[in-house]
Amino acid sequence: MPTSRPVPAGCAAGWPARAARRAAPLALFLVLLLAGCSTVPPGGAIFAARGQSEADPLGEPYVRMLVAPPKQNGTPAEIVDGFLAAAASPDDPQRTVARRYLTGDADRTWSPFDGTTIYEGRTVSDGRGEDLPQAHVTLKGTVLGTLDGDGHYVLTDASAGSELAKGFTLVRVNGQWRISSAPSGLLLSEDDFKRGFRPFDVYFAAPRWAGLVADRVRVRVDPAEGLAETLVRKLLDGPTKPMRGAVDSAFSGVDVNGVSVEENSVVVDFTYAVVDSAADAGRRALGAQLAWTLKPLTEARRIEVRVNGEQFPGGAFVIDPRDYDRFDPDVLPSGTAAYYPKDGRLHSADGKSDNPLPLGDGAAAGQYTEFAVSGSGGDRPQRLAALSRNGGVWVSAMGAPARWERWIQGQGLTPPSFDRYGDVWTVARQGPRRSQVLRAADASRQYPVRAPDIETADVRAFRVARDGVRVAVVCSDEHGQRVLIGYIDRGGWSVGNFRELVPAEKGQQILDVAWQDADTLWVLTNKHGSDGELTPWSVTQGVRADSKVAARVERIAAAPGDSPLLVLNSGGELAAWNAQKSRWESLVKKGAGPPVYPLG
Repeated sequence: MPTSRPVPAGCAAGWPARAARRAAPLALFLVLLLAGCSTVPPGGAIFAARGQSEADPLGEPYVRMLVAPPKQNGTPAEIVDGFLAAAASPDDPQRTVARRYLTGDADRTWSPFDGTTIYEGRTVSDGRGEDLPQAHVTLKGTVLGTLDGDGHYVLTDASAGSELAKGFTLVRVNGQWRISSAPSGLLLSEDDFKRGFRPFDVYFAAPRWAGLVADRVRVRVDPAEGLAETLVRKLLDGPTKPMRGAVDSAFSGVDVNGVSVEENSVVVDFTYAVVDSAADAGRRALGAQLAWTLKPLTEARRIEVRVNGEQFPGGAFVIDPRDYDRFDPDVLPSGTAAYYPKDGRLHSADGKSDNPLPLGDGAAAGQYTEFAVSGSGGDRPQRLAALSRNGGVWVSAMGAPARWERWIQGQGLTPPSFDRYGDVWTVARQGPRRSQVLRAADASRQYPVRAPDIETADVRAFRVARDGVRVAVVCSDEHGQRVLIGYIDRGGWSVGNFRELVPAEKGQQILDVAWQDADTLWVLTNKHGSDGELTPWSVTQGVRADSKVAARVERIAAAPGDSPLLVLNSGGELAAWNAQKSRWESLVKKGAGPPVYPLG
């Protein structure tokens, strides 16, 4: 479907020559080469992409688009197109030019801040005669996604589709068409959205301050404020709606006065409430959120926290981002080894430090399947969890000999999953469309956890992400088999705010899922018994990257950084993906069981 405004003739071959003949400045020609052609209504202008400047030394380049006021004697369709372009301009955050397309009454009632809709489509006029006192124009197309007021972007399910039909009413004011009724909120074409918003991660605290959790937001380009200050304000506003209740923040009641650069330091000037926040949560916690949130912009610069323009009380508060690496939301260090069972023992998949761990004595060695490995560090020993053929989830310390304890009872349980706190999770399938999430911290007691959205579904897999907040669920219901993403609320002990990541498709089977990092979930699927597909999905953006053919693959395991993607093929062959050579390399020819990374 075409975009809302046609590509201007300047994007065709020969544009530079024609521009030269019009005596356009050489600077404009260079901008078009650097930034590509941008869509503007007649009379608009594109200025040089502004990079690091005195106004915003931490900002990213963006294409300035100074749009035109209403065209003299413009048709109703031209007026609506001009209004949409003006409202989309990042250089006019108050939409002063866009309001010139409105009547006085419409100007008083229209609000650009009532949500944002991203679309693919075009305007269609009702075709009524120009001599009539009123005209109607409709923006028709498809909704691609919506942006909440807190910056959370929700991609529209492409399989379901969402028709767009937004109507505009126009009347004559002093002989010129003006919009008397316009839909509230912003309507942005996909190009306008990419031009005016940037995706960034804002970081909040995992419960008990176990580390950080990334919350992906879309940040509006605001040349007057500066990107770094906008990001800090997003941090102070708190998490987006899906993550409320699942994460904490060291900032409480704090506002920011401004962000500036002084020599090799970034200075963030807060109101006095930051002193109380640092006292309550600690400087370390507050510094971790700030360092990771500003990391894409500050590079190697240190960050200094000031209070109302003065040094932090009690001495300078300076943050070196390198001191906060341990707060990495991916938890695992790069290069972490995976494990796999074979011949009654648990082996390391790196082939270098393999010291097989006995899984039990004699016949007991074969009674455990579907292993999970906890994280390591702190005062908790690294543990191994598994399903027992006799029922329940059993847990053992990672040592020899293995001594197993039953932490969760029951039959029909999904494979266990450890969280970063050492708790083990599973789902009891209690009957057709009846599921119960269960959690245990030790062998003394198991706890049911509320999860209303999946309790009436058949759950095949329940995987807690390494950040300890997100979960991936493979389930079947009236929609078919699909993957949902939810969030753990440890305050009220529930799992909710589910949304669909991988939609159901006819004939599609979801064979396995594996978390790679805080944002990437690998999904193994096949259709109608054909060769499978192995696809990485961005959980925060809801989009998929290129798939790999997964012939004979039955199970998968993934981890952050340099740790390779692992697959188990039919016949017990374990293979690793060599990213440099773009090929699979066999690690174990046969007899291996499903591979597993810690906290996978």
